[in-house]
Amino acid sequence: MKQTQTRAPVRTLLTGLLLAGLGLGGSGPALAVYKCVGADGKVTYTDSPCVGASQVSRVETPPPLTPREQAAAEDRSERLINQARVLEYRQTLEAADRQRRYEAERQAERQAEINAQRQAELELERERDRLVVVRPVPIIPRRPPPPVVPKPPRPEVPERQVQMRGYPFR
Repeated sequence: MKQTQTRAPVRTLLTGLLLAGLGLGGSGPALAVYKCVGADGKVTYTDSPCVGASQVSRVETPPPLTPREQAAAEDRSERLINQARVLEYRQTLEAADRQRRYEAERQAERQAEINAQRQAELELERERDRLVVVRPVPIIPRRPPPPVVPKPPRPEVPERQVQMRGYPFR
């Protein structure tokens, strides 16, 4: 008898420790999530079993987080959010810098085109000046045309009366 009495408290102790271990594990009640695929292929997630002629599969969800794990996750997410903000700010600065450099390059190209055009105009003007040289032309004396002397009028000859001879028209 002594043996059974000693075993009972040990069993009770082991059962108590087992239940306490399960309770302290922090697993809590696991939420059931069901994935339902309808006849039309539409997928629906729900916390209750599917109804109708749809395929049902249970989705395993992880146990809820302990307060310590939840605080660590929140800290980690805050750090990631801050890092993302810093990265976004850097990218914005780099994009603005790239835009400024691009605009400066375009302005320099436009200025270079304007300078090249001015240079070409100057070269063209110099070429015209070189080709159009004003040189004195030798003066060749021209003889003046002879003076126009009026012809003396013809003396008037009186008209003679001439008789016409008849022609032999026969």
